[in-house]
Amino acid sequence: MVIAKSLLGCFIISLAVMWLELSSGVSLQLAAPADKTSASLFDGSHRQIVDARLSPYSAVGKFKGTMTCTAAIFLDPRIIVTAAHCIMEKDGTIGRSSFSFQPGYRSGNDNAKFGATVWAVGSRQSVGHETVRDAARDWAILVLDRAPLGVQPFVLSRHSIGTLEISEPQVQLPAYTDDVADAEALSLDSACTIRDLLWDTLIHNCTAGRGSSGAPLLAREEHGYAIIGIQAASIFEGDQSGHIARFVGNQAIGSWMFMKAVFALSRQLNTGPVQTDYAGDY
Repeated sequence: MVIAKSLLGCFIISLAVMWLELSSGVSLQLAAPADKTSASLFDGSHRQIVDARLSPYSAVGKFKGTMTCTAAIFLDPRIIVTAAHCIMEKDGTIGRSSFSFQPGYRSGNDNAKFGATVWAVGSRQSVGHETVRDAARDWAILVLDRAPLGVQPFVLSRHSIGTLEISEPQVQLPAYTDDVADAEALSLDSACTIRDLLWDTLIHNCTAGRGSSGAPLLAREEHGYAIIGIQAASIFEGDQSGHIARFVGNQAIGSWMFMKAVFALSRQLNTGPVQTDYAGDY
């Protein structure tokens, strides 16, 4: 059995001992809130505070949904992407409260707040009813009520799951995490790698605590940093009694999972009014 525990913006998934034998049809059973033991497994000592006003980090911001998460601006100044569980209630319905995004957020600065409307989601993230397929589609795309000034959106990585070669390429993860400055400043793990592919997702070893869900996983490419995925969960191997035995890695949703949807929205923004699409058939 797979057990996932919500960490207020960062999921923990605990796998059975023989996790490689799990099929794509295995259900996820979630339990929330997480206990103090689970929370203490995260250590922000490898993260350094960066100036969120400077590129490329100015395109990363704090996202307020049904929980506090991280999000980033993609392709167009009005498009942000985060993890789907950041906008959903426990039953998998989209939260009724208003969503907001603050790019380049840092405590003490006069950061503009932008309203955000859900445009599309990859899959419902319902407590106790997820499948592995749902976990691999934990993404949401939102449209901002206006475009932030002076922010350069991230581009999407040219890699796909079919072309990505796992030879531990170096990546970095900028995020607002509770274990660094109480999530009041953007912090960065700049020396981590992609270690594996699992369930069509990327397994990496960047540190990721509470609030990191939706954070962009960045890879250096020819013309700068590109988003290769977004942070979604932390995976642990469990023993026969269900206790956490070993940290496997953090899980990021590959950018190829939502690339088609982001490009579709970008075209809409350039041609006329935007229509909401929650279907997630991408």
